[in-house]
Amino acid sequence: MEETPQPVATILPEETQPAEGSSSARSLFVAVVGWLIPGLGHLVQRKYGRAIVGFLAVGALAMAGLWMRGNIFPLRGNDAFGVLGFIADAGSGAFYFLAHSIEKAGPDVSRAAGDNGTRLLATAGVLNLLFVLDALEISRGHKS
Repeated sequence: MEETPQPVATILPEETQPAEGSSSARSLFVAVVGWLIPGLGHLVQRKYGRAIVGFLAVGALAMAGLWMRGNIFPLRGNDAFGVLGFIADAGSGAFYFLAHSIEKAGPDVSRAAGDNGTRLLATAGVLNLLFVLDALEISRGHKS
């Protein structure tokens, strides 16, 4: 006797099942708000611990980088490293947009602290992008 294949939804464990009412529009919303304000993508999904950790970690890295007067890469980079620097910095969302109003003196990469501040700003952006991917996976039901 030949077995009929079961639909994938009945084979997967419950924790990997997509949440009811999940849609691509909701996932896009979670990703955008999680990028703009670090941790907000988790907060709208009631993952409070992850939201707090995300906001504090990204915020601490970004603020430390700004206080060390790190370089914030502009939208139009001169080379591949400038473009990658912009993507990394812009990943921090609101911290990128507020950076010029927070640090009025501008970057000072002539000192080691300023150079390390540039790295901290980029790390904050990349970390926030990882938090956005995590929130996106949760909203799609691939992760709990």
